[in-house]
Amino acid sequence: VVSDALWARTGSDRAHDLVATDSGVSRLRLGIEGSRRFALPGGGALAPRIEIGARHVGGDAETGLGMEIGGGVALTAPRLGLKLDLEGRTLISHEDGAMRDRGFSTSLAYDPRPDSARGLSLALRQDVGGQATGGLDVLFAQDPLTLRHGGAGAARWSAEMGYGLPALRGRFVGTPHVGYGVSLGAREIGLGWRLEPAPDADEPELSLGIEALRREGLGEPPDHAVQLEVRVRW
Repeated sequence: VVSDALWARTGSDRAHDLVATDSGVSRLRLGIEGSRRFALPGGGALAPRIEIGARHVGGDAETGLGMEIGGGVALTAPRLGLKLDLEGRTLISHEDGAMRDRGFSTSLAYDPRPDSARGLSLALRQDVGGQATGGLDVLFAQDPLTLRHGGAGAARWSAEMGYGLPALRGRFVGTPHVGYGVSLGAREIGLGWRLEPAPDADEPELSLGIEALRREGLGEPPDHAVQLEVRVRW
């Protein structure tokens, strides 16, 4: 269970060429999220999840009460090396009847050696509409509801394939990977490399990643970018 409340008031005196102003805003948010994991024969697991949230905003700008519901289910089958995730979220009601915000996603991952970062891995993902993942973080985002107008729009899908290889005398795993994504009127191609500690190695939680991207849109020149990521956990 998570909740927060906000109240603010601002004002200004009359000045040259400016009128006096006085405005306020209030916000109350409440969310409940729950999940449970069920073991399946053969070492697999089924984990359903549900979340319900409400947000009331008052003041001189965006106002109203909105409620949304989301959930998903994750299925893992280690013997087959498969993991399937289904997620969805929708704004079920709002005082502004014209407001729409919903999203759905499906992802499938294949890893014949899930207990090791080495070897082949393949991931496929498809998204429809607005943001489907993130749980209650979506409800508690700072952006106003009026900016979240994702409907059942065009689908977006992406794929990534990598192959983990031993690095630095087996203490780390280096993974070259290639990705491809398509959305409405655009596509993205990526080629990169990740370095992370081996699961059974006593090494610092340090990972490095570099990726070169090419984005192409209809009627526009392609964009090129290089991303560098360093992650440390302590």
